[in-house]
Amino acid sequence: MLKYNVDIYTENYLLSTIRYPLMRRILYIQIFLSFIILFIGIISFLKFQDDRIIFERIIAQEDDISTINNNSLLLLQNNNQTELSIYNKNIIIVQLLANQLETKLNKSAATLELASEFPQIKALPNASLINPSFHGIPKDADMEKRQVAQNFLSIDKDFGRIFYLMPNDDMYFEEPFSVQENLTRDNFAFRDYYKGAVSTGDTYLGNVIISASSGLPQVNIAIPLYSSANGSKNNNTENLIGLLIGDQDIPSINNFLQSLPLSENETAVYVDNNGQIIASSSSLSPPLSSPIISNQGQSSADDGDCNISSLQSFKDVIADKSGYNIENINDKEMLILYAPVKFKSTIWGVLFFSPLSNDNNNKSIT
Repeated sequence: MLKYNVDIYTENYLLSTIRYPLMRRILYIQIFLSFIILFIGIISFLKFQDDRIIFERIIAQEDDISTINNNSLLLLQNNNQTELSIYNKNIIIVQLLANQLETKLNKSAATLELASEFPQIKALPNASLINPSFHGIPKDADMEKRQVAQNFLSIDKDFGRIFYLMPNDDMYFEEPFSVQENLTRDNFAFRDYYKGAVSTGDTYLGNVIISASSGLPQVNIAIPLYSSANGSKNNNTENLIGLLIGDQDIPSINNFLQSLPLSENETAVYVDNNGQIIASSSSLSPPLSSPIISNQGQSSADDGDCNISSLQSFKDVIADKSGYNIENINDKEMLILYAPVKFKSTIWGVLFFSPLSNDNNNKSIT
């Protein structure tokens, strides 16, 4: 009897020496990565605060024609002093807005790339767990992967959800699970973020789409995952095991732009490379429309007012140019300054609209 108890004790001890150190190592790794994510978040927050202070100082300054630099004079040599002062103040704001969004996107991509390196995420998914009635795997299936997504969502509030797609772009899981339950389709091979990530073999930023679960606009960052047999990302679709994707919190970007102390006649917008507005500093009804995005992710021109994608300023910024144009919008002359927002192979833009007339009845653009 004593020998039997000793044997049981010895067996339990050996199991604990194997199991618990492994669990501790996993815990330590998760804590370490949490600190890295927190550090990235703090750096991004501090940069955001610095940029915001600069925004407020520039916006608060009086229009002083003496501050205009030679480049501005050359660019606007045929225009009056009002246009010169508007340009001189706002061109700095436009560049800061571009830098701010680039920083936010790169921070989110770095966070998601960290998540993609977890062993639980790199492990092969179990396709047999997929149940069409759940639009993916059940809530309690493959909890190792789900737990990683839940942890990162709790740490990084810039993500509204994180999901995992199979190589054929069937939904595997989505967190929160409540969002997965509300999906209206199971395959997303038509999405630009899937096509972009698979074709480039790299982290890819998609354009604005309408969510199949919420019906709201969203922007996704997608990371292709490859088998450990061949970690090469040279468009090797044979080794693709899935995609890890996180959607950006668009309301927070809108809130940031709308918190800027701009005049009622000035409007700043972020646009994707289809001309779809991502966020706007104005919450008023738009005299200038953006393309209508269908649930298939395709743009179609609005039959109403002037369309952003038809503006020369939009065409210039998507061509990776910075500058300005004076364009007529709804029979009003507008000074439009622009700067590109670059993320790997994707180019978005910042457009800043200022009316050239002193008519206070001019409405903002969204």
